[in-house]
Amino acid sequence: MSATGKCLCGRIHYTLEHPSSALDVCHCKNCQRQSGAAFVPFLAIPMAELHLNGSPKAFMDDDTESGNTVARYFCGDCGSPVYVVVEAAPNTAYVAVGTLDDTHDLTPKCHGWTASKQGWVHIADGAPQHEFEPHLQPEAAVTDAGTE
Repeated sequence: MSATGKCLCGRIHYTLEHPSSALDVCHCKNCQRQSGAAFVPFLAIPMAELHLNGSPKAFMDDDTESGNTVARYFCGDCGSPVYVVVEAAPNTAYVAVGTLDDTHDLTPKCHGWTASKQGWVHIADGAPQHEFEPHLQPEAAVTDAGTE
């Protein structure tokens, strides 16, 4: 099974091989600033399974709470965030769920950096919450949340 997605203007589009339905939801301040939203749900996938068409630009975010540089890839035309790569997990792409074409079967499996979440956000989905770094090990198994 595969999934497809694109940026707002469609100049960048992609296919994901074997995507999971489990979301990593990041509440860090940098994700809030980049997206303009209260949090960003991501789908973690091995880089080898992300097939891009188009050339996203990258912003190297090196002012993070964790100290890990986050490469934030986005469309240079419409500005849509497409995916991020965390320095500590260079072989994993965290794809911005809002760019996926079909999201009907996705559910949060983890919320990271909840110490930075907006006060009006109430997490009621029952997924584990981590105030800070959710101790990612996406290189071994793409299973835990967070981007910072």
